[in-house]
Amino acid sequence: MAFITKKTVWLITSALLATSSAWACTGVYVGKQLTKDGSTIFGRTEDLETDHNKTFIVFPAHDNAAGAVLKDESTGFTFNLPSRSYRYTALPDVTPKDGLYHEAGTNEFGVMMDATVSVYANDAVLKIDPLVKTGITESIMTTVALPHVKTAREGVELLARVIDEKGAGEANSLIIADQDETWYMEIVSGHQYAAVLLPENKFIVFPNGMLLGEVDVSDKQNVIASPKLVEVAQKAGTLKLSGDKIRVADSYAAPMKDSVKSRYWAGVKRLNPQATVNQQSTETPFFHTTSKKISLQDVMALQRDRFENTQYIPDDWANKKDPKAANALYPIGNKNTMEAHIFQVKKGMPKDVPAVMWLSVGSPLVSPYLPFYSNIEQTAAPYQVADKTFNAQSYYWVTSRLLERLLANESSLKEPLRKAVNRIEQPFIAQANAEAKQLSVLHRKNPEQATKWITQRAENRSLYSFKQLQRITAELK
Repeated sequence: MAFITKKTVWLITSALLATSSAWACTGVYVGKQLTKDGSTIFGRTEDLETDHNKTFIVFPAHDNAAGAVLKDESTGFTFNLPSRSYRYTALPDVTPKDGLYHEAGTNEFGVMMDATVSVYANDAVLKIDPLVKTGITESIMTTVALPHVKTAREGVELLARVIDEKGAGEANSLIIADQDETWYMEIVSGHQYAAVLLPENKFIVFPNGMLLGEVDVSDKQNVIASPKLVEVAQKAGTLKLSGDKIRVADSYAAPMKDSVKSRYWAGVKRLNPQATVNQQSTETPFFHTTSKKISLQDVMALQRDRFENTQYIPDDWANKKDPKAANALYPIGNKNTMEAHIFQVKKGMPKDVPAVMWLSVGSPLVSPYLPFYSNIEQTAAPYQVADKTFNAQSYYWVTSRLLERLLANESSLKEPLRKAVNRIEQPFIAQANAEAKQLSVLHRKNPEQATKWITQRAENRSLYSFKQLQRITAELK
């Protein structure tokens, strides 16, 4: 399939945006008071299209020459580089002219970034503060911020300065975190944004729609907001307040599409089965809670959700049976997922290696989640294949072919494939706590030895998983 730029906003009409389910990422956050093991969990599915290769790379730290500039070839956006760019992990696309799309990773100071989920502003707001064609977009955002900050707050502040000075080319939501703080940011128009420090006793599910509720822009400790956030909405005639707090989504958001709402309620109910949200809900609260404790596996199940145990069926399956099926909706676990990841910020870890990233390259419907720590020296060769067409030595392309087979016969292959993937995945989940403790002890004694040890373990499980996926694919021919 031909590659397309993820967000060629300037070439797509409003009518297309109203019906398209492309750019359909879904984000999630679970505060540590709600998790079974006391870890903070957040992550995202990166969705666009099938046959769109993703890689997993470690970018080394390096010095930059005076006057060096980072340029986004897809938009013309530029960023003046500082003297030093820090080491970080990332999930790049393979077509730089269409944008780098480094998406998610962790830097050498333990800052994590997950960017972005596309969101959409209403027309009235965009008339007052339009998007900037050469402004910052998802394609370059992670590359601008992650290698150049030492804390999560610094990351939000850097993005805020860039938007103040150069504007944004898209509306987006994203997370930046470190061992101590997790920030959620919504970029809501050309120069307006709001970021909030997320509480430890809530969870959120955020597909492609603005959801941020009441924000006190005077709370400088817990909020970072653009200076004219209230003023622009007021000029647009869309300002909604609760007392003296702006309701951000109510003031800035375009109407929520059905394909967004279907993923919102499905994700919320995965984490709180007692929640009353559904496809007909007119209210979409940002924060949620639950009486049960949420596990890593619960979040993995959320990212794989295809409306199991509901009255609905996935539209990418239903269309092969009945294109007009009334109960067909767009799922979180859809055919367009190119990779999915979950950051688990674990207690007792070193500040510069605060989390494990559980990564599923390709669709998690057919690809296991494997654990990776940010102090690895390099990734396994199958993750680095940058071909734009099928390559049997590419982790992404092998899982892509496996997904094709699943979708061609989901009714009979779904359960066998789920069990096969579980057999790869479950041992690593079972070993995760022991490995984290061992890494933490080793890192405190000898960071270099810890890096070599965890790099080799990551290499071994990556190659083992890849061989198992190759075997499963061959058996289905």
